[in-house]
Amino acid sequence: MKAHRRTAAALAALLLLCAAACTSDPDAEGGGDGGDGGEEEPLEGSTVGLADDTIKIGYIGADFGALADTGLVPDLGNQELIVQSVVDELNDDGGIGGRQIDLKILLVDGTAGPEAGQAACIEMTDDFGAFAVVLGPAISRDTARCTAVTKETLTMNSTGFDQALYDEAEGRLFSTGSNTSMTTDRQYEGWAQLLDDEGALEGTTIGIISADQSPEFPAAIESGLVPTLEDLGHEVAVNVTLPCPEADQDCDQHESAIQQMKDADVDFVFMAAANLVGPAVLQAAVNLDFHPQWSANGNQVTDTISQFFESVWDEWDGAIGVSTVFAQIDDLSDEAHACNETITERSGEEYEPGSDAFGFAAVNCITMQTLQEAAADLDPAEVNQATVVRAVEGLGEVPLNAGPAGTISDDKHDAGDYLFLADFSPAEGEFVDRPGEPVQIG
Repeated sequence: MKAHRRTAAALAALLLLCAAACTSDPDAEGGGDGGDGGEEEPLEGSTVGLADDTIKIGYIGADFGALADTGLVPDLGNQELIVQSVVDELNDDGGIGGRQIDLKILLVDGTAGPEAGQAACIEMTDDFGAFAVVLGPAISRDTARCTAVTKETLTMNSTGFDQALYDEAEGRLFSTGSNTSMTTDRQYEGWAQLLDDEGALEGTTIGIISADQSPEFPAAIESGLVPTLEDLGHEVAVNVTLPCPEADQDCDQHESAIQQMKDADVDFVFMAAANLVGPAVLQAAVNLDFHPQWSANGNQVTDTISQFFESVWDEWDGAIGVSTVFAQIDDLSDEAHACNETITERSGEEYEPGSDAFGFAAVNCITMQTLQEAAADLDPAEVNQATVVRAVEGLGEVPLNAGPAGTISDDKHDAGDYLFLADFSPAEGEFVDRPGEPVQIG
């Protein structure tokens, strides 16, 4: 059902590839502020970016350029043509809120530090004066925080962040359009729940390992994974967060963390240390003759990240994965196909179903369509940031690029709802899905 994962999987993996350089601390006050946000109008009634006949919509995307040729990041197609084609279609269909879309596209270097994203945020909000900003896949938490929190601008994103960011945004941040749009907190709660339901945790001694290069993940462990495990009757014997130098994947103290787990007789490990850190942890485990049952979540279950583990595939054999990604061709939604057909008709760009570019086009198209649908029933004279936010919250069920539809409400701004189980197979070089239907979370 979900064995082929490149489409949204590789897109989501990009977030981890730049995590050390691009992620703010969810527990830090005022982190990643992107400038003086004191003069923006509050959510209630803000009409920034609106004119009688036009509405300013900004798009910020990540450009990984030549890195796409390495195979470590996906080829997203021609981003400018994709987004412009979607907007042209929306304008021909009446625009958003009874207004034609005035579009600005900014692509930032996906390998650059947080300064690039902050600069794009400021240009899009202060200079362009966007009513709403759409963030492409792989845009960082820092940029989302800048647009939604500091600049108090309605922000539509396709990948889930930690719940703390949505709370801080006070309603201005939504994650829609993609099956990867579940918050990290809900993913981690579901991670514990699914493994408990399967009986995989019965009689085990549990350890958790993460890394501070991506602070939203340790935060989700504390707010989601650990409390859920405890509610289910499972004690966490060891919970270690590896220290990582700033903007560096080379975290420290791998063997120290493994030794703590070995000394505590841990035999089941939740691996939440991302990307290149995970293989280093597994190698330390091999060096210390420590062989627990491993479990991975989210991006680490993707085909892209699985390749990073190749040197330790034997140790990774049988790792239990919990994932949000539905990307086999049969899982692609009707909306994803329709979006790509529109883009081909308008731009000549044609992408193979199941490819990264096909998924990228679908995700951004569906996200913008969601904004259009939300504002469709509003009187143009009543359109402002507050009324549009309430309208998005009132959509209920929303389409995604693949898998089951998602849901949005006034207290749930992340559309993704489903997880499924898979097991890593060295022979396949990937996680292989278990039979059965996906499980709805929360």
